[in-house]
Amino acid sequence: MNLEKFNSYIFFLTITLMMVLILSCVNSEEYEKMKKEFRDVEFADNFESFDSIYAKIPNYDEVSKSISIMHAGFDSKLLLPYSSAEMYQSSKQTAFAIGMYIADLGYVRHFERVQLCMDYLNAVNTLAQKLAVGSKEFNSVVPLIESNLNNREELFRITDSLLNAGNIMLSSNEKYGISALVLSGLWTESLYLGLASQNQIDKALLVDALKKHFEILGEINKLFECLQDDSIISEIKIELQEIYKKGPESQSLLNDIISIRNKYSL
Repeated sequence: MNLEKFNSYIFFLTITLMMVLILSCVNSEEYEKMKKEFRDVEFADNFESFDSIYAKIPNYDEVSKSISIMHAGFDSKLLLPYSSAEMYQSSKQTAFAIGMYIADLGYVRHFERVQLCMDYLNAVNTLAQKLAVGSKEFNSVVPLIESNLNNREELFRITDSLLNAGNIMLSSNEKYGISALVLSGLWTESLYLGLASQNQIDKALLVDALKKHFEILGEINKLFECLQDDSIISEIKIELQEIYKKGPESQSLLNDIISIRNKYSL
C-alpha cells in the first residue's frame, strides 16, 4: 500500500465530498428538507470569518499519519454498521454521520479490505443523497466500481480518485453548518478508531499524536463558535469544547469520544 496516499486520504476525501455536498445540491424534496432543518442555524461572525478559520485547519494527513500508528490491527467490530446509513433521517445528524463514515472508509482503505471499501463507499453515497446529492453527482467523483470488485489495484485506484481537492464556497447558514458537522464527525470517528485499536506504543509518541489531533479540534471549535442552533450544532459545540478543555492526556478521552459517537450514530 502507498502509505503517502493513505496519509493524505482522509483529508482530501473529506474536502472532495464536502465540495459535492455543498456545491451540487439540487432543487429536490431532499434539498428542501435539508434547508428547512438548517433554518434555525445562526451564523455569528464575531471574530474571524468562517472561511479564514476553515483555511487554518491543518491538513488531515498530518494527523492521520500519527493516528495510524495506534492501529494494532484490523477490527471490523470498531466500525459503524454500513447498513445503518439508510436509517438516518435528520439532516444535521446525517451531516455528522458522513464525517464518521468517511473515517471508517479511510480505515478499511488503510487495511485494503476490498468488499468493505465497496460497502462504505455505498454508505457514504446513501448519506450524501439524504443531503440532496444525487447519484449522478456522487458518481462523477466516485465512478461505478461494481465491475472491479475482483480487481484489487483498480478498486483502490478508483477509491483514490476521491483525492481531488478544491476550494469550498460557503455562502449560507446551512452550508456553514454542514461543513462544521462533517468535520466534527470525521474528527470524532478517526480519534475513536485510533484509540479503540491502540497498539502498545511509547506513551510520549501517543501523546504527540493526540496533540496534533487536538490542533484540528481547536480550529473546529472556532468554526462552531460562529454557529448556533436549537439542537445538534449547539450540543456538539459544548461537547467538543469540554473535550478540548480536558486535553489530549485526559483519562476519560476514549469514554468521552464514545459518548459522542453513540449519541449521534444509529
